[in-house]
Amino acid sequence: MNISNQLHEYLSADQLKAVKSVSAAASAIDKRVFLVGGAVRDLILGREIKDIDMAVECYPRELLSSSNDGLIKVISSSEFETVKIEIYGQIIDLSMTRCERYVKSGSLPQVYKSRIESDLSRRDFTINALAAHVDSSKWGEILDPHNGVQDLRMGLIKVLHHQSFTDDPTRIFRAARYATRLSFELEKTTRESMIQAVVGIGGLSGTRILSELDQVFEEINSGNALENLDEWGAFKAIHPKFDISTAALAVLKNFDSVEASPNVVGLLSLVYGLNRDVRKEIGVRLKLSSPLSWQISNIDRFYQLRPDMKNSEIYEKLNGLSLESLYVARSISSSTNVEASNQINLYLNDLADISISVTGNDLINLGIPEGPLVGTILSSIHEKLLDDHMLSRKEQLELAKNIWTNTM
Repeated sequence: MNISNQLHEYLSADQLKAVKSVSAAASAIDKRVFLVGGAVRDLILGREIKDIDMAVECYPRELLSSSNDGLIKVISSSEFETVKIEIYGQIIDLSMTRCERYVKSGSLPQVYKSRIESDLSRRDFTINALAAHVDSSKWGEILDPHNGVQDLRMGLIKVLHHQSFTDDPTRIFRAARYATRLSFELEKTTRESMIQAVVGIGGLSGTRILSELDQVFEEINSGNALENLDEWGAFKAIHPKFDISTAALAVLKNFDSVEASPNVVGLLSLVYGLNRDVRKEIGVRLKLSSPLSWQISNIDRFYQLRPDMKNSEIYEKLNGLSLESLYVARSISSSTNVEASNQINLYLNDLADISISVTGNDLINLGIPEGPLVGTILSSIHEKLLDDHMLSRKEQLELAKNIWTNTM
């Protein structure tokens, strides 16, 4: 199979120039370099290419040292002989072709330099075990040692060997992402081996699990991917009481906010219905940052909303919470507690924007002494304004004088 037509149709002009420049640098030292993985997969499927991955049969630094035109800028590098480079404004992940050995399940692999054929054999799924020649003599010619093209045509997610998920349980998260993104199904034996290996997620570090979840949250149809993970038992492998509600999944299936972070919305949705202790334990397990742990802890404030609350009481409960928290609570409450959902809407659309017209200096000019009393009076004015709405600046100043008088 040859994808030269797709290369010219789906790569931008700058992407093409970048790929050809890397190819020229490899040719200068008589090394083979290939377009690999997801880029090849998406070109075959006729999808737009966002991320360019290339693999070269040498250490990347050898290739980079042969490019003396100054066009290639190294952005970062990793211990696995992978570098992120920029050329013609395009970001390319350039890796050494390698084979891997896992010392134990869930651990990071040991890597060794190899030829492209061995490199493709270490990949997660057959549809990603693809490479395309980018040298001029074989431009666009596909290497497909594991019948990945056939699986693409059949719409199947298939591992290269039955130990794949055991070696690297993060592939379970990737299986959910690809199945959702591409509308593919897991091949029968692949699904069976995955279900057997899902317990291995429990052996992953919290940081790796959170990284994988973040990538799922960023998928357009993240709710469907998370529903698959829940069905497969992935969340119970993270924590035995990590139960995902249908309401939470509905939030993620319908998420369309351009302002809220999908990563934060995703995590808050998953833990929203859990009790405080379980939420805390999951937060520790995933090594969440302090701000995110604080948001998860403060989910309790939504549970404290009552139908008979005054506007000022609603404001007190919800003020300071993140947009993501409010979005999740409103969405889930719309099917479980309509009154609470309405109160959150009231806060977002009205109460959050209500502010008083007087300042601390105005109160001091009335003769009120500087100190904590000024802040207390301002808070009281704000509370009255939230509950009564119609308070002019003059009425606010009168209220301040009355409160001051009553404290004397």
